[in-house]
Amino acid sequence: MSFRRLMRSGKPGSTIPRHRSKPLSPAAIVISLTLVGAALRFGTLDVQSVWLDESTTMVLVRRSLAGMFSHLYNEETPPLYFVLAWFWTRIFGVGVIGFRSLSALLGTITIPVMYATGRRISPRVGLWAAALTTVNPAMYYYSQEARCYALLILFSSAAFFFWLRALQEGDGRSLALWSAMSVLALLTHYFAIFMFIPEALLLMRRLGSRRMLAPVIPVILTGIALVPLALWQSSTYSEVLESTSTASRAAGAVKQFLVGLYGPLEVYSALLTGLLVVLAVALLWRHGETRLRWLALQIGSVGAVAVLLPLLLALMHIVAYSFEGRHLIAAWIPFALLVAMGLGVAHDRRMGALLGLALCAISIAVIVGIDTIPGYQRDNWRGVATALSSHPGASVIVTPSEGFVPLSIYLPRLELVSASRYPARELEFVALRSKHTGHAPLPPVVSTKPPPGYRLAEVKRTETYAIARFLAPRAMTTSTNVLRRIAMEASAEVLIHR
Repeated sequence: MSFRRLMRSGKPGSTIPRHRSKPLSPAAIVISLTLVGAALRFGTLDVQSVWLDESTTMVLVRRSLAGMFSHLYNEETPPLYFVLAWFWTRIFGVGVIGFRSLSALLGTITIPVMYATGRRISPRVGLWAAALTTVNPAMYYYSQEARCYALLILFSSAAFFFWLRALQEGDGRSLALWSAMSVLALLTHYFAIFMFIPEALLLMRRLGSRRMLAPVIPVILTGIALVPLALWQSSTYSEVLESTSTASRAAGAVKQFLVGLYGPLEVYSALLTGLLVVLAVALLWRHGETRLRWLALQIGSVGAVAVLLPLLLALMHIVAYSFEGRHLIAAWIPFALLVAMGLGVAHDRRMGALLGLALCAISIAVIVGIDTIPGYQRDNWRGVATALSSHPGASVIVTPSEGFVPLSIYLPRLELVSASRYPARELEFVALRSKHTGHAPLPPVVSTKPPPGYRLAEVKRTETYAIARFLAPRAMTTSTNVLRRIAMEASAEVLIHR
């Protein structure tokens, strides 16, 4: 008998058994992605230093609950995140890990929520939505920041899930839960309203205005109740973003959606990611069924309106600070689902898998690059504090604008100099690296010209900061204006470290 006939005969011992591995179930893949996301977020929580916005949160939440509420005018968002962070840090501590662990948990929970949302379309779409959420650099960044954005993304994704379910099934329970999640999102960030408006209009078109009255009213009342707080908080913050053009903020928002806030080779990574995203959407449009294309149009319109409405407000100078990447981050959700739909419904599954894996690989490369190259990370106030604390004794420190709050997180015995002149034997000038959009960060530049009566004692330079240390034979009284001129920054802060 020939070998081929022996293989086909079916006699005991005459065939070589084949063992085919059983494919993982969608649930097992989602659990794996969630664990990977948790490891990625929690495992690197303390790689980067606390920066300005995080430090203001930490200072605010370290107050009593009543004191925290009385100082909310320094923020630009509603109180829900701060309340949650206040209780969270009373359990897990008020250190950097204690604060950031809340965002890491919220970012991890968002992964299965995004799967559930995509699962409303198909299991493969849900898996790709979860995968993109796991490794997207912006999702990773906000999951490691002691700010409200991870909470905003979680509530917005949950609201989007119930919106999609209500759009498909029209049941009252979905409408009620969509309303509840929208209220929570609005209590987290004012600009959650830009997602709610198109969602409500599309549901109204599908179900009629009478059905939508009950779920819409709580969100509207919540928005009205927040107006006085928003007006109280907006008096100074808009001036910060008015200094940058709307066009540059628009480009920054697109880049943030694709490859995060700032990273190595960001122009090339953003262009390549953008090309892959366009190909994925093209696959959806070409190979998707009519029903899927219609659903994609509705999902895409939510994202488009959530971006275009604040853009219009910015162009009209009504609410200029609304159009900024972090405030628009909830709009990433519908756009990510569009990409996941393209990857999940591709006619050639291998093509969809290839595009999806390429997108994930770029995202992982960006995250690794940021975590291993300090210049692309948040401002390194921790490194500055470590260097300053290596010299015992009192000294006057001159930092870039708004350096006091983040530096005080690591140097508790730090005070702002309020007098116009101050005596000191030791002066230390601090400079940070500068972000250069589309390029490598610019190295820190610190003045080495000694003030009158002082001599240059030491210059410490790193990739992220530089410190020039000056000594005098005895305490010299120096004008703070002179110190700012030497620092070459009129808004430099003069501090005393005791």
